[in-house]
Amino acid sequence: MGNAAVAITSSVAGTATVVVMIALIRRCRVVRKKMKKKIVKKVLEELDRKDRQAQSCIAVEDVVVEIGPVEKFLNEILNEKPMRFSSEQLAVYTKNYSCELGSGGYGVVYKGELPNGLPVAAKVLKVSMNKKVQEAFMAEIGTIGRTYHVHLVRLYGFCFDANTKALVYEYLENGSLEKYLYGDQEGSTATRLEWGTLHGIAVGTAKGIRYLHEECQQRIVHYDIKPANILLTANYTPKVADFGLARLGERENTHMSLTGGGRGTPGYAAPELWMALPASEKCDVYSFGMVLFEILGRRRNYDPGHGESKEWFPRWAWEKYEQGEIEDVVSCDGIVGEADREKAEMMCKVALWCVQFQPSARPTMSSVVRMLEGEMAIVPPVNPFRYIMESSGGSTSSGLWSGTYQSSRDTTARDNSNQAYGPRSVIDMGNAVAIISTIIVSKKMKKKIVKKVLEEIEKKNRESEMQTSNAVEDVVIEVGPVETFLNQILNEKPMRFSSEQLAACTRNYSLELGSGGYGVVYKGELPNGLPVAVKVLKVSMNKKVQEAFMAEIGTIGRTYHVHLVRLYGFCFDANTKALVYEYLENGSLEKYLYGDQEGSTATRLEWGTLHGIAVGTAKGIRYLHEECQQRIVHYDIKPANILLTADYTPKVADFGLARLGERENTHMSLTGGGRGTPGYAAPELWMALPASEKCDVYSFGMVLFEILGRRRNYDPGHGESKEWFPRWAWEKYEQGEIEDVVSCDGIVGEADREKAEMMCKVALWCVQFQPSARPTMSSVVRMLEGEMAIVSPVNPFHYVMESSGGSTSSGLWSGTYQSSRDTTARDSEISVSPIVKST
Repeated sequence: MGNAAVAITSSVAGTATVVVMIALIRRCRVVRKKMKKKIVKKVLEELDRKDRQAQSCIAVEDVVVEIGPVEKFLNEILNEKPMRFSSEQLAVYTKNYSCELGSGGYGVVYKGELPNGLPVAAKVLKVSMNKKVQEAFMAEIGTIGRTYHVHLVRLYGFCFDANTKALVYEYLENGSLEKYLYGDQEGSTATRLEWGTLHGIAVGTAKGIRYLHEECQQRIVHYDIKPANILLTANYTPKVADFGLARLGERENTHMSLTGGGRGTPGYAAPELWMALPASEKCDVYSFGMVLFEILGRRRNYDPGHGESKEWFPRWAWEKYEQGEIEDVVSCDGIVGEADREKAEMMCKVALWCVQFQPSARPTMSSVVRMLEGEMAIVPPVNPFRYIMESSGGSTSSGLWSGTYQSSRDTTARDNSNQAYGPRSVIDMGNAVAIISTIIVSKKMKKKIVKKVLEEIEKKNRESEMQTSNAVEDVVIEVGPVETFLNQILNEKPMRFSSEQLAACTRNYSLELGSGGYGVVYKGELPNGLPVAVKVLKVSMNKKVQEAFMAEIGTIGRTYHVHLVRLYGFCFDANTKALVYEYLENGSLEKYLYGDQEGSTATRLEWGTLHGIAVGTAKGIRYLHEECQQRIVHYDIKPANILLTADYTPKVADFGLARLGERENTHMSLTGGGRGTPGYAAPELWMALPASEKCDVYSFGMVLFEILGRRRNYDPGHGESKEWFPRWAWEKYEQGEIEDVVSCDGIVGEADREKAEMMCKVALWCVQFQPSARPTMSSVVRMLEGEMAIVSPVNPFHYVMESSGGSTSSGLWSGTYQSSRDTTARDSEISVSPIVKST
């Protein structure tokens, strides 16, 4: 009986407990819904408040601003691109050429100063403008004149008057890397640099070459990478210089046709430049590998003073590596500390890969950067000199030898002390004595090889002398072709158009592409047939519009990158204010994720294309943050501002909110309230927190989520659990169900699913609340490309969860959540694409 009572009591108690739990669950759901409504209501109220503030600001500022400051700014921008100086101007800037920095076969370099106080190095050519000099002169302006990168020397301008031909560069006080490795050519000893500084110089140089090969609008191959052409700033930041041998090439062309004989400097030039083999950007990789060897050894690669076994350093380094004695190579640099020794060993392995005989076996410069920075595993290198060993049986290829070995007389061939400032002769064969002393052959055979090489060099010397003295070639070339080329270069920088020119380009504004709060975009065509998108501002030039106008020109007008939209020019007449961009036929990424704002459905792209768009966009932002002369923060990264070319190459656009900052400044002061678009803007932009480039990282993370989901991040139509996609993605990841996130994109194939999972993890890191917890864009690129391990992300929304107890941070919410009214809240600006944005 007692047991029955206990059983009944237990049963009743259990039932009561279940009922209470059900009631509590229901109550929690009710409370949660009420709390959610309160949060959403508060977010909408905050957005309304910000809208009213913005409107009131516009009302107050909606007066015409003085034209003077804007005119001054525009003139400064026009003067930043390569300018054409007169001979009289150069004489003034150099104080009648009173301070000589160096001289060489092609001219003399003088120190000067521009009217704004900027020090410059002016190279005045002293030879007649023969064909070779003309080609080098045009190559220098046509390559470095188009670029903008922290690790490339800047060309400020040129002179092409009847009696004066000159190139004007930025002045770099620490000279070339050469003197820090083995002294200058006057016999002084090398100034010793710390290993960390040398490693930084190697990495920076690699990044500069990577930009030339992979990130310019057109591929640029330098063809003369060597320590003498790596200049150093006051803080030893490296800058690649001397583009006199460089070539521009279209990205789809894997090889370039070269004329005029071998290019480059013996000892650094790749074998294919001296043999009948196709040439490509891998020539620069080879040369860079030779530079790495000289950094490791702090000596010239060929130096008979080091004894027979070590006189050619690269071959000796390979032998030591092959024997498992790489420590001997590292010790040459006097490196101490385990971390530094590891970096030196990595550098040695990278160098061995770079100087492989077969160009296809050499890594890309992207891979070189990753390996040097320890972000990519280095496969054990194979013998790069086996072809040399095979050819030493008696029949040598003189082209290979002369391109591989550097003589002790090479110092004379280096154009004396000004070699890094401008063009010089294409072949310095007359001073290249190739010594083949490191090959393990008999002394008798070695003498035969040396004799054969010397005979070949003498033959090339005679040919070179005949070409130099050729009366047909050594005459002043017609000025016409050079003038045409120079005018084309000057027209490539942001130009100032008149209102009449714009009316003609757009056929009286007959084809509208889109409109927004700031103006209307029309399709046009320049006189050379280039299609453009012309954004004509339709509001008065109030303070906000002026800031956006100047920000756009001051940032994108300075850049040159394959993943940034190009600004061709602007108009700033009394009645017309406009910006002229390249026309991108596929519009913005937005319409491929969730359709345009007129309600059309999204055009579906393959996952591989979407992944490529994500990686390309990340590279564009990386360039802005890390590789420009000044750091540029965009502050409005979102799908509407990622435009697509015909082949879906992404280009970051709309720099109206962007800011320039010095590299030493970790944060920027912002005025005028929150920047960016709700739903993409980082929390610190809506709160009293310092802002930095990590704001763009956060926004990019939100873009990644929209790529993964092919939907807007906030969409009530997906039900309560999935209406805010980033939070749902985190919950799925936390529960070990990341497969559910991947399946949203309909991805098939194991490789694609792995990439999607990586993208989800990267996105979760990018949207961390604390800016310091977000990765750099360099790391983002590496993680997206699978070159860097991704640490398991932590919850990026725990601050949101903590604040949802009743007291929310409205700034955080409005920066984190996107309302259904987001299309109206998007700053009313327009992207340069055939997308009509609602106003």
